Amino acid sequence: MIVEEGAAPAPQPEATDEEAADVPERRKVSQEAPARAAETASPAPQEAEQFVFVRRDGTVFFAVAYVWENGALRYITSEGLRRTVAQDALDLAATQQFNEQRGLNFRLPA
Repeated sequence: MIVEEGAAPAPQPEATDEEAADVPERRKVSQEAPARAAETASPAPQEAEQFVFVRRDGTVFFAVAYVWENGALRYITSEGLRRTVAQDALDLAATQQFNEQRGLNFRLPA
């Protein structure tokens, strides 16, 4: 990681083993364009803005954006992946509660 003088290093989010394998490649790109990397937002605030979704089995997942469509939730992960999950597979009450605690405006399906 390249740190410019006078700049504090940005905190890095925790990564799964699979994500950790990708980090060196991303850093190589960042090293080639340090000015561009410094202009991008740090990952920590972005993570705080993610919506939380709770499945009926108790597992959770996160999304940076979502839309309700034809009885299903379509969402985008922080990695940019587009996913879909059936509305009836979600615990909507728990999902709403988690997002309200995080200060996010979560909208239930119409």
